Amino acid sequence: MQPVTPTPGPFSPCPLWRRLLAILYDTVLLCCLVFIAWQPVPLIPESLHPALERTIRLGYLLAICFLFFGWFWRHGGQTLGMRAWKIKLTPMYPDRTPDPFRAVTWETAWLRFIAALFSWITVGAGFAWSAFHPEKLAWHDLFSSSRLIVTPENR
Repeated sequence: MQPVTPTPGPFSPCPLWRRLLAILYDTVLLCCLVFIAWQPVPLIPESLHPALERTIRLGYLLAICFLFFGWFWRHGGQTLGMRAWKIKLTPMYPDRTPDPFRAVTWETAWLRFIAALFSWITVGAGFAWSAFHPEKLAWHDLFSSSRLIVTPENR
């Protein structure tokens, strides 16, 4: 299969530097949210096995993070950091063209979230991939059939 050229016009692919700056903004917001949402965690009974307690805590933390990103991705395609840097998440058609007027599904958001975790676990290799990919797609873009585009300046 031949690579598709980047989308011309007002919906150009998102460069790595813009992704990273949006991630920085969203990380600050997510830390604040986790701080607030973590308050009921001490209510977990101490009588649980330590491995089960860690699993519950990790699952709760991942659920908070997924709901943060998933809700924003489903409702407008932009987290607050993405909005600040004029980035939008869009689903891709099978020919890899973006559809900026459709929201991603919860399934796509979940696949993207899990794949993005893998991109982070590999010390950011999944994100760095986008710097070398001809369409500026990261691993989680490819895995979830979604992509980030730069939105037009005049909205």
